[in-house]
Amino acid sequence: NFPQDFKLITKNGKSLPIGYPCAMLNADVHDRYTNHQYQDLAANGQPFQYDIKSECSIFFELDGPYRAMILPASPEEGKLLKKKYVVFNLDGSLAE
Repeated sequence: NFPQDFKLITKNGKSLPIGYPCAMLNADVHDRYTNHQYQDLAANGQPFQYDIKSECSIFFELDGPYRAMILPASPEEGKLLKKKYVVFNLDGSLAE
């Protein structure tokens, strides 16, 4: 069986639900495709000074009426992305 959801219990007793497919896709994309040379203009106002940081702007979320599609999600509100999807069969196996 393909695991769908896990529930983690924190030290203070609260539960934290995690969608396994999204968590695995997000972890894999983060490991493989993070840009470790992302540059932002420095906040100090000096021209041509940049802060270098690691940035990964690819995230996945579960969508669809039957939790059937995993779609790329933008971290920015209102930003459109090309939709790609994963469909699961009723038995939990990957359909496409």
